[in-house]
Amino acid sequence: MKTYIRQALALGLADTRADRRGILIASLCAVHCVAGPVLLSFAGLASLVGVSEKFDPLFLIGSATMGGMALVPAYRRKHGRLSCLALFGAGFLCLLLRRHIELQPISVEPIAAAVGASLIIGAHLLNLRFSRRCTCCDSRSEEAHEISNP
Repeated sequence: MKTYIRQALALGLADTRADRRGILIASLCAVHCVAGPVLLSFAGLASLVGVSEKFDPLFLIGSATMGGMALVPAYRRKHGRLSCLALFGAGFLCLLLRRHIELQPISVEPIAAAVGASLIIGAHLLNLRFSRRCTCCDSRSEEAHEISNP
């Protein structure tokens, strides 16, 4: 089992999976935060909005975990671009602060949740793109293979 994980990390498969899971979690978070309250109120289930809000920390923890698992190793070992981390940080900050921003005429919370989730999705998509385009990793792995197998 450990050899499979090492091989997957060497091939970059684990990073790809973490990015795809991060995209899935951010997408579910966007649907939950934006469409959830609207759908519950139209269905006559407005009392469940409070129960629905208890899932917010799970989305935040899941998003932070997948972001840490995918973005940080790819930044350190593959492409070295801060743009992915900056997008993720901005999106995560939007999700954290969305309930603390209050404007009287409109509710900012769904807009901030949609923007935050979109930024996180964008960070994972950029990370996938930069990781695929990185040629330095391929040359390093070939050199390591040649050194270990003369």
